[in-house]
Amino acid sequence: MLTKIEQKKIDHPSGFALKEFSIAQETLKIESRKISGIAATFGNIDSDKDRLHKGCFERSITERGPESNAKSKIVLLWQHKRDEPIGKITSLKELDEGLYFEAELDEGVPTADRAIKQLESGTINNFSIGFQYEWETMKYDEVDDVFDVFEVKLFEISPVSIPADKLTYYMGLKNDDDLQKAELELSENINTTIKKLDINLQREVAELFLRQKSLSLALSATQAKQQIKQCAVETPQKEVTKSIFADIKIYNK
Repeated sequence: MLTKIEQKKIDHPSGFALKEFSIAQETLKIESRKISGIAATFGNIDSDKDRLHKGCFERSITERGPESNAKSKIVLLWQHKRDEPIGKITSLKELDEGLYFEAELDEGVPTADRAIKQLESGTINNFSIGFQYEWETMKYDEVDDVFDVFEVKLFEISPVSIPADKLTYYMGLKNDDDLQKAELELSENINTTIKKLDINLQREVAELFLRQKSLSLALSATQAKQQIKQCAVETPQKEVTKSIFADIKIYNK
């Protein structure tokens, strides 16, 4: 039987996750094109049953914070969109209550202007972080039924209007056509990214994606079978037959 952390790994195969935090208007400071506030809080239990602890961002700040020499620093994005940076994070540090940040938004960038205006009006009062779990440092608390998170790899901070749906991830999916287009776009993005890697890593990563896809399809099929079996148990046989075959039409030639 899988442990709670092993199951969480399955739910987050890449380890990547998003977390939203509401910021009280009085604690958010906006001066000219500079903003500051708490982007993530410590000690709270969120909908993922995660509890962030002070120190979980320390390594990220040291290695890729604004004062580091890293080329790929922690960035400020608009609504988690990697191709829409809106400014530069100028300060990151952990306080007792959470992750404090200061940022300067770029001039002449429409989304940066929008962010400032809507943060000032209170239309937007949520910030979200994009990060990767460091599984080996996580612990599961059986008493509180919560995952204690002691370290993450922080990538970005974003002002967000609506908390991110963990399944759609702001893809705006509305129907099957949207789903197919999103799947094609994702496939192309993955292919483009893989080509940037060393030739040996290209093969290894491509195979991992293929295995992940195969497992997802197998799991979906298994879940569908279980749902049909459950339906058969809970519903009279005639109604089951009617519900399953109601839309099937047979044409004789």
